[in-house]
Amino acid sequence: MTDSPAENPGEVAAHPIRFVISDVDGTLLDGEKKLTACAKAAVRALRAAGISFTFISARPPKAMQPLAAELELDQPFASFNGAMVCSPNLEVLSQKLMTRRSSTHASQLIVDHGLDLWAFVGTDWYATEVKGPHTPHHTEMLGPPKQMNYSLEVCAAAAKIVGVSDDRAKIAACEAAMLSDPTMSLSVSRSAEYYLDVTDKDANKGLAVDMLSKLRNIPAAQIATLGDMPTDVLMFAKSGFSVAMGQSDDKVKQAAKVVTAANTDEGFAMAIEKYVLGKT
Repeated sequence: MTDSPAENPGEVAAHPIRFVISDVDGTLLDGEKKLTACAKAAVRALRAAGISFTFISARPPKAMQPLAAELELDQPFASFNGAMVCSPNLEVLSQKLMTRRSSTHASQLIVDHGLDLWAFVGTDWYATEVKGPHTPHHTEMLGPPKQMNYSLEVCAAAAKIVGVSDDRAKIAACEAAMLSDPTMSLSVSRSAEYYLDVTDKDANKGLAVDMLSKLRNIPAAQIATLGDMPTDVLMFAKSGFSVAMGQSDDKVKQAAKVVTAANTDEGFAMAIEKYVLGKT
C-alpha cells in the first residue's frame, strides 16, 4: 500500500470507534469489485479489536449476501441505499417503500428520458431491457431479470427503481426532472455515473446509519463511515468520523474528516489501520 493522500493528515477520531460502516463499490471493493486480502485482513482486525463492522450499498440484499458470508458478517446491513435493512441471512428488519404515485411517476420519467428501467420488488428484479449494457454483472449476482415489458404497475411496490444509461446527458436530464417536482417523495442519487437510483425520500444512507446505530445501541460519535460517492456524504453527516476514498470528487472529500488512498490502492485497509486501529 502507498501512503495516504496528504489531505487532513492530522485528523483523528475524537471518540473511540466502536462501529465501522462502509460503502461497498468503490470503497470496500477494489477496481474489479473484489475483496482484496488486505481488506479482508482489515475487517478481521476490527473484529479482533472488538469493533463491529457492516456495510451499506445501493445493491439488492441478494447481491450483498455473498459478500457478507465472505467477511463472516455478524451485523445487519443496509441495501438499496438504505431502503432495506437485513440480517446476514436476509431477514428484513426494516423497509421503506416509495409511495405508489412517486414510484410510478418516477418510472415513467425514466422511460420517457430514454433510460433502461430496473425495479427491485422484494427479492425479484425486473428490467425493460433484460440484455442491457449493465445487466450482466447483476445477473451474475441475482440471476437474470424478469422482463418488465414497459408495464409500470410492478414498480408500485418497488423498494428501489433505477434508471440505467451510458449517456450522461440523459441521466442528468432525468435526474433534474425528478428533482424539480416537489410533489414526489423521492431520494434521487447516483451510485455510479450510469445508475440513477430512486428510493423513498427517507431511504438514504444517512438514515440507514441512524437505524444501524439504534440496532447496535452505539452512538453516532463512536461510528466511523467510509465512502466515495455523493450518496455517502449522508453517511458522513451521521457519524463521528468519516473517510473519503482517494478517487472521490472534491465535494465528497470536503465532507469527510480525512481522505485515504483510492480503492484501487488499498484505501479501505489503509484507513482502518491508520484511523480506526491507530496503526502507523
